[in-house]
Formats: sequence, structure tokens, C-alpha cells
Amino acid sequence: SWVERVESLCLSDFDASDQGNVWPAKGLIDAGVWRLLRFDIASEENEPLSDVTTYSESLSCNTYDSPARRFALIACGWTGRMHALNDVIAECEALGEFERSAALAVWHGDIGAAVDALQRGADAVRFHNDGATQAASDSVSLRYAETLQLASMCIAGYSGAGSGSNSPSSVVWRKACSSLLEREDFNDDKSQQTRIAYLRSICTFLINIGLGGGLDKVLHDKRLSLCDRVAFACRFLERTELKTYLTNCIKRCHDSGYLEGLVITGINKRGIKILQSYLDQTGDVQSTALVSSRVILPVDWVSERLVCSEWLDSYRTLLNTWQMWQSRAMFDVDRAELLRRLKGKQAEEMLGQSNRGGYYPGRRGHNPGRGRPSSSSKPREPEMLLPAIPAQLDARCNYCSASLSGLRRQEGIANQWLSRLKPVLNCCPQCRKPLPRCAICLLSLGCLNPYMELKRERGRGPRIGAALTPADDLSSLANLPFAEWFTWCMRCKHGGHAHHIVGWFAEHDVCPVSGCDCNCQFDGIKKLNRPALNRQALDKKEEANM
Repeated sequence: SWVERVESLCLSDFDASDQGNVWPAKGLIDAGVWRLLRFDIASEENEPLSDVTTYSESLSCNTYDSPARRFALIACGWTGRMHALNDVIAECEALGEFERSAALAVWHGDIGAAVDALQRGADAVRFHNDGATQAASDSVSLRYAETLQLASMCIAGYSGAGSGSNSPSSVVWRKACSSLLEREDFNDDKSQQTRIAYLRSICTFLINIGLGGGLDKVLHDKRLSLCDRVAFACRFLERTELKTYLTNCIKRCHDSGYLEGLVITGINKRGIKILQSYLDQTGDVQSTALVSSRVILPVDWVSERLVCSEWLDSYRTLLNTWQMWQSRAMFDVDRAELLRRLKGKQAEEMLGQSNRGGYYPGRRGHNPGRGRPSSSSKPREPEMLLPAIPAQLDARCNYCSASLSGLRRQEGIANQWLSRLKPVLNCCPQCRKPLPRCAICLLSLGCLNPYMELKRERGRGPRIGAALTPADDLSSLANLPFAEWFTWCMRCKHGGHAHHIVGWFAEHDVCPVSGCDCNCQFDGIKKLNRPALNRQALDKKEEANM
């Protein structure tokens, strides 16, 4: 997929060619085709990226090439390392996508490779058919193998510029291809839809390309992968037409919530809008959370960071509600590991940039800041620029599984109900069910009142130098004293107020709950040298001494 392909390029030292061009993207944020083609910068800065126009004798049309276009083709999966088309064709055929393999070969001007790919596909279908037992499936497979064989013969009859002329042989060839497109297999929308689409696109492209058309039929064929259509545009459209086509694709993807549009935008601000549109139309919070969790958004993207955080919290809450604890834990661990790798990569780049005095992505050895004094002799610490990984453990209600630490503002009736209560609640703010009781004092444990905490924070006003807290995020408002925090044993799950538990285990080693013989005492609790927590134990000792 595009995500895996880009991440492998960003996390490895990849040379696109032997001319010193290195992969310019740092991650999924700036790995979109729009950014790789540098449409986001001023036109006068595009002079080094001028396209080289080449007339293809095999296809009878112009093709365009530049370092930026080659990067875009790599992101779309059209070329591999050192522009090896054979590697991409082999990868497609390993997945059984012989039709796409033939299409890529045709669009690269290698007609012979396309014919060989379709013949291998027909042989693979026949080989697979040998193990079939049902007669109906046998007939369908044999008919499709015959279709692949006929398509390879039609493609082999293409003669480049001669096929676009009105010579008798060209007319006969175009009629043969047109009759092939009228076969039932080429118009079956129920089975092999995507594969047939690639066969149709090959034939229509070759029929019309010599007559001045054929590009639009491929560019606007929605049955083809958008990734392949974008790569096709990067190869056959001049820069102005390419920019217009990509702009229209971004708009359609945003309107329809089509996730493949991220190939064009990357996971930047426009990409997050596409994700939000997809979520609004499908309700699939899992996909949006998994995609957005693979990037570290810049600090100044306040609204985008808040939206992605909401997706992650919703997905993790959903897993916890379904009691899929292991899946949620694996998601948190894998995400933390990925973020550590990204932070390490960014730290290396920032240190290298500070040592060089400047950095220009995409060109090795080019240093526009060379010879200029650095604004700071000491490089900035990477951890000051990168967001920290949030806490992975929180307390939840036993009844509704709502988080009691990552509080959110309640709306409507719930908001009016919370406004009449005390700052510390002895029930869940969401379902109003009672919270567990302390094993020592037998009183209900308390949690913060979201409404009162928000009101108190707003009353304080903004503090100088303090980060802004979103209006509906109360996870950073911690006015509950540590002595009243939840404390429990991970073995027997019994607990209570922190200062009560510390006071109990100052004199006991066994769980305070009657009938439980769990040895909850541990060495670490003796190291909690907090006078406020140990005040009760000290008072008892003073009374005993008196």
C-alpha cells in the first residue's frame, strides 16, 4: 500500500538515481504527489524542476519526465529502486494482478512485456483451473483464460505510429480491438471488475492514442485505482494539465470521502479533511485512527491535532468497550514503537541540519546555508519539538467503561445536572452509577466534575506561557489532590484512597478487604515519602508515644 511504501522509503536511505537525488519526503505528511511535484511552492522556484518532453515512438505520444515526476511515480508504486519496472511487474504478478502488470508495461511503452504478462496470466488461470472440481467454475476460468490470450494477441498487433493511421492494416487492427471490447467478459460488471477494467483501459488507450485521444478514457475511469491514474497523469500530462487534474481529484475525494486521495495530498491538512469526510460517510473510526496514528503532526496544527486525538480516543474507547484489551494494548505498544522510530529519525535529521548549517531536500550535497553563521551554536533538543506519548493507563467506570481520567465536557441535560453538583463526584459523570468504595473508609472514591473543572479553568484566564487547552478537553485539569487518587492492587483489584492505602500498609502487609489474603504490600510503597500521605500514620504513632 501507499502507507507501507512511503514509510519504507522515509525510514531508509533511498537513492532515486545515480545523480544524487535522494527521497525528499520526511514522512507521510509531505509524501503526497502534490508535495513531491512541488505544486505547493511558487512558480519561480520550479525552474530546476522543468519537465523534459520526449516523444515515444512505441506509443506515438509525448511523455514527460523530471526528478519530481520520478519521485511521484515511486510513491504511486510505478517504479522501484533505480527505476526498475521489472521489479514492479514481478510484484504485481506475485499478487495475481497480471492485468495491472500488463497495463503498467503498456503505459511505460514496453509492449512486449505486456504481451508476456497476459500470456503468463492465461497460463496461471489454466493451472489454477486444473484443481477445480465444479464444471461451472471450469468454464468461467477457461473463458477468462481465452480472454487474456485474445487481449495479448491484440496488444501484440499494435504497431506504434502505424496503428494510428488510416492504413488498411491499422483499420483492421482497430476493428479487432473494438470487437474484443464488445465481448461479454469485457462488459461483466459483477466478476473480475477491476481486472477487466485494466484490460479495457489497455485496449482503449492503444486504439485512441494515435488519433489524439485515449488519455481521458484512462484518467476518468473510476474502476482503475486512483494511484495508477495519478501516476498515468504524471507520465502523460504536461505540468499545467497535471495540476488541474490533481486539483479536481482532491476535490472529488474530499466530497466522496475516498481514502485513496491521500496519495495526492499526503496526511497533511487537506488529507485530514479527506479522512474526516470518509469518517462522516462511513463511521469507520478504526481506519481513520490507524492512518492518523502513524504521523507526528506539527505543534502549530492545533485543530488537526485535536481531531486526530479524538479519533484515537474514540477507537481506543471502542476497543475497551468491546473488552478487546489485548488488541488495544497491542495497538498502543506498536504505535509507541513507531513514534519512537519517527522521533529518532527526526532527531537525526535535525542534528544533521544543525551541523551542516542548512538543508535542501532532494539534492545531495546542496547546502544553501553554507558559509552563513548559524543563529544558535547549540542545536535544539528534539524532545522539545516533538510531542510526548500520552499516558497508557487510566481508570474507567465499571458500568459504562467511560474514562474517569480523560474527561470530556458533557452537553445538554448532563451539563445542567453536573452544574448543580460538587467539584468532586462520587459517581460516574456519564452514567451516574456509584464509583467503587475505599477499602479503608468505605466511602465512594471521587472523580473530578467536568463542568466545575472547566468553569474553574476558564475563571483563571489564560496564563502567560501556558499552552492552550481545548474547550472540550479536560484531561489536563488535575485539581484532585494526590491523596484522594485511586490506588489499587493489580493482583486482587482491591484499593481505595491513596493516603488511606499508604497509611494501612505502613503497619500491615495483607489486603485490607476482609477475607482477602493477598500480599499487596510492595517495596515501592515504602519509598513514597509524602508527608501529606503519611500524616495519618504519623498521628497514630504520636498518640501511641503519648
